[in-house]
Amino acid sequence: MRKIAWAFALVLVTQVTGSSQAPVPSLPLGQGRPETPGITRTTLKDDAKSTTIRVHFKAGAVEPPHTHPYDIIIVPVVAGNVTITNGSQKLTSVKAGEVQFVASGVVHGVANTSGQEFELISVAIK
Repeated sequence: MRKIAWAFALVLVTQVTGSSQAPVPSLPLGQGRPETPGITRTTLKDDAKSTTIRVHFKAGAVEPPHTHPYDIIIVPVVAGNVTITNGSQKLTSVKAGEVQFVASGVVHGVANTSGQEFELISVAIK
């Protein structure tokens, strides 16, 4: 019986983790969204119309690809050599204040490829 339970658990884990192509849907922190090593999120404002978050990336920190149910505006606070993927588009360097728009449901992510810390402001329009 234990062998059957272990086999079932292995199949379940394989199915859950084996779909690397599917984007991870975004969930608010505290509601099932896992923390990402090297990334700190600070909520600046959250109400019925929008959510504004400051996101701090340590050198080398990588946010996994994911989606959001709302349109997102990303504004780098500092310039840096970072990789921002937005659907099929990829930026490898950004300037402070350079606004990026991410439509709802589009797979996106940020990787700090520089040797310095990086910070951005993310605004979700609900």
